[in-house]
Amino acid sequence: MNTNAKKYRNQLYIALTTITGLASVIAVCVVIQIRGWLGKKVEAIWEDEVWDAARVEEEKSNQSNDRLPESVAWMNSLLASVWPLINPDLFASLVDMLEDVMQASLPKVIRMVSIDDLGQGSEAVRILGIRWLPTGAADQSVDEEGNLKKASDKEVNDRGAPGQGEEEDVENKAKEEDDPEASKKGQENKQQEQEQQAIREGMEAEQGDFVNMELAFAYRARSSGKSIKSKARNAHLYLKFYLPGGIFVPVWVELRGIIGTMRLRLQLTPDPPFFSLCTLTFLGQPRADISCVPLSKHLPNLMNVPLISSFVQSSIDAALAEYVAPKSLTLDLKDMLVGDDFKKDTVTRGVLLILIKEAKDFKEGDGGIGPMDGSSDAYVTCSWGKFGKTISSTRIIEKDQNPKWHEWAYMLVSPEELNAEEKLRLQLWDSDKHTADDDLGRVEVDLKELMHSPKTKNKQCDRVDRFRGQDPTENMPGTISWSVGYYAKTRITEDQLASQTEDGKIKTKENLKKQVSDTAERKLREATEHDESREANQQKTQDYQERENALICASPPDPKYPSGILSIQIHNITGLEVEALQKKDKDNELNREDEAEQSDDLPSSYCTIILNHKKIYMTRTKPKNAKPFFNAGIEHFVRDWQSAEVMISCRDSRERENDALLGIVYLPLAKVFEKRSQVMDMYPLVGGTGFGRVRISMIFRSVDLQLMPEQIGWDYGTLEIKGPVKSKGQLPEDLMNHRIKLRSKMGRVKMEPGNGEWHPKNDDSSQFIPWRNRYAMPLTVEFRKSSLGPDSTPAFAVFWLQDIPDEEERTVTLNVWKGGKENLKRATTCSGYEGLEENEKPLGEIEVTMKFWRGLSGYHKRYARKEKNGDVRSVMEVLDTVNDEIQSDDDIDGVDDSDGSDSSQSGNEGHSNDESTSKKLATHTNQPDSSSDDDDRSKNPLKKAKKVTTNIMKGHNDSDDGTRGAVGQMRDYKDHHRQLHRQHRGVMQWRAARTADWALGKARRGKGKVEGIFEHSEKSNGVETEV
Repeated sequence: MNTNAKKYRNQLYIALTTITGLASVIAVCVVIQIRGWLGKKVEAIWEDEVWDAARVEEEKSNQSNDRLPESVAWMNSLLASVWPLINPDLFASLVDMLEDVMQASLPKVIRMVSIDDLGQGSEAVRILGIRWLPTGAADQSVDEEGNLKKASDKEVNDRGAPGQGEEEDVENKAKEEDDPEASKKGQENKQQEQEQQAIREGMEAEQGDFVNMELAFAYRARSSGKSIKSKARNAHLYLKFYLPGGIFVPVWVELRGIIGTMRLRLQLTPDPPFFSLCTLTFLGQPRADISCVPLSKHLPNLMNVPLISSFVQSSIDAALAEYVAPKSLTLDLKDMLVGDDFKKDTVTRGVLLILIKEAKDFKEGDGGIGPMDGSSDAYVTCSWGKFGKTISSTRIIEKDQNPKWHEWAYMLVSPEELNAEEKLRLQLWDSDKHTADDDLGRVEVDLKELMHSPKTKNKQCDRVDRFRGQDPTENMPGTISWSVGYYAKTRITEDQLASQTEDGKIKTKENLKKQVSDTAERKLREATEHDESREANQQKTQDYQERENALICASPPDPKYPSGILSIQIHNITGLEVEALQKKDKDNELNREDEAEQSDDLPSSYCTIILNHKKIYMTRTKPKNAKPFFNAGIEHFVRDWQSAEVMISCRDSRERENDALLGIVYLPLAKVFEKRSQVMDMYPLVGGTGFGRVRISMIFRSVDLQLMPEQIGWDYGTLEIKGPVKSKGQLPEDLMNHRIKLRSKMGRVKMEPGNGEWHPKNDDSSQFIPWRNRYAMPLTVEFRKSSLGPDSTPAFAVFWLQDIPDEEERTVTLNVWKGGKENLKRATTCSGYEGLEENEKPLGEIEVTMKFWRGLSGYHKRYARKEKNGDVRSVMEVLDTVNDEIQSDDDIDGVDDSDGSDSSQSGNEGHSNDESTSKKLATHTNQPDSSSDDDDRSKNPLKKAKKVTTNIMKGHNDSDDGTRGAVGQMRDYKDHHRQLHRQHRGVMQWRAARTADWALGKARRGKGKVEGIFEHSEKSNGVETEV
């Protein structure tokens, strides 16, 4: 008994000790938390009292009759009066940026975050002090006494990159390279050239042109109660954190205070509103203090909860850090005050045109083992040396030490590259299937040298350069043959001057120069600059550029220069909502108007930009917003604006569903730029599950480049082979009896021999092959011989589609070469095949009549169904919508009204054939896969069962008979089910069906992840995003 009692006492003692310890730890933690909370509370009360005292003192000073020294009190009084009147929509761009920063750094547990409201409150920002800086000091430091410190040795211009390509005088620079005397003379005139450059560009600060100042600012919220109404008087954000399952957590973020110092530089202009550009930067990280409050008066302040408080605080700090020196923000005050928020010119200065020809004698990527020789799976990427991101890439040529690509690349040159003093980098890689690719060497060329050298300015220059390593002093084996040229934006042409609608008095360049000169001299008649001619020249240059841009915007692009830079900007969408399909939603539709912007059913929208049936850009998702503000876009090189098409789609991001298509905007550039080179308009979203109007601005600027007709085609298209294929010359007799197969990497067609020709099996006049990467993929014609086992290819012919233009019928002659595995591989991967053996001659020739139809078609649907081709699949859905909703209406409106006279009948026959072929290739929602003819011969029992079902439902209902039985209704649904499903009608109006469809699609495409695991992946730079 004594032993048990003792054991019991020990256990009790241990339990009491443990409980006491835990209680002590908890008590200490509670005390620490209460102490911290009390400390912050006391500090907040103290700061509120200090700020309130300062406000009261300032108000008494303003009301006093005593004469006061000059101060910023008048400015604070003005701000206090104006601040509550400012439209909160002016802060939409700030909300957009802050939302993007938060979206990019979300914890995994949170799916999305949205800023539903931003209010500046009634308490204004206060200016603590302003210090005037000497003219031209915006890019220099200032000591405590206001004097300029010594400038750095390397002067950096803070207004952009100096040197427009078309205005840079570099003839002397070219001479310096070959003539020492010219070099010496160039050094003597260096200062003079810099001054002339400053006048041409208008980039340097001169007296009277700029106002530079430094100001300290602060904001402190007034003490508020627990109610949201009282807190709304201060600057605030209303956030929603969306969790998986559609759950959201509303949080009220109150800006308690902020303090910082910024430096401003205002550019003055003689024209109202007298301010042009404003460059601002923070001198150090501004200190911001926030308070997070849940939307319930019973819950505590969440500022001390690590997850939400640290996330919101870090997001605000990150957004402010984007403008801390040396970073800056440049605002065009002139456009903002006048009301123009769209571009009048592209940011891009010009385009680098690069032709990658071949590489040889370079290092082997995969070394040889014993008798096996080494080899490389080579490809070349184009990028900027400092930025590093791949902009363009060639195809991969496997196991070849002398690859010949002959591929073009286009790189836009913007002020960012010029300011960073970038270099063009061509890098040779060895592609590996499962590991990181190997660097085989690189070539770097200074960008400014390419822009200003007479050898590359607006012309191509052939080069052969030796590869170097990552260290510029390291030589690597091998050379690359390529050509490069820089093409600047064109100035306004005489045709554009004649067609512009901005000013009827200007019809020639002489009229423009005279008007600019007279206007500039009139503006500066009161100028106080000592060198008046210099100031006048600078003003004339600036006015000429502004006037020229305005005239270019008011005239259509010059057809003589079809290639150029397209800028697309998606500003915002108004009235965005999802159509109410359920009856219970329609009954409440009239009562939902006041709640339109607070509804939980609002779409989480994002937009994509599709150029020539290729997705090039995607915005961020704006969660649960009826008026999403994007202000995002892209600048892209366009080979031919007259044939280019832009489609903008708006989708609703959803969980466990395919993203619903809310609507599209179809913009053929030939129609958009029919009268102007710059447009900005509101376009309705059509063809989807929602409504809304999207504001889009576009501008096109031509570059001084005139490509051949064969070079301005689309990458996606469908090749039409018009039978028969004919033999030409002395083709061996045995080859005449072989069938032929014409193929690409995406499809193939077969033809049977007969009478020296080859005809399609089904007696069709034309055969169609889908195409992608048109400038990097050849047409292969194989002569197939039946044999025991796999069929052999005794001969073949190859044709690269970069040698024919779009939508022009051509009859081409192809050389027929001796077959063989290595021969066929070499011919289909490397351009300019002339046989593997020395002095090898072709076996004969064949004639093929073909036509390349630009754009995606129904023949691409099988390719789009694969898992890795999600972008093409979404583009196909948008294209279906365009053909169903838009172009079908245009076809009805554009019926030919000709009288059908005999004189025009033969001429119209070819046109009608082309029109019927174009309609056949146009993809529609309910159109089956055009390349699925082989399914009829399939042995798969599921496909056979599907065929039987299809035969039962075969046929269409009579359009003049309105009666519908069970079979008739099923036929109607069969004819329109895909279109109904896209609009979430029919069975897809229920979410369970949409979720099942999403899951089924994932399962079907799952095998696509396994396909190609032992193949080289394509080196694509992907779709640009707003990140």
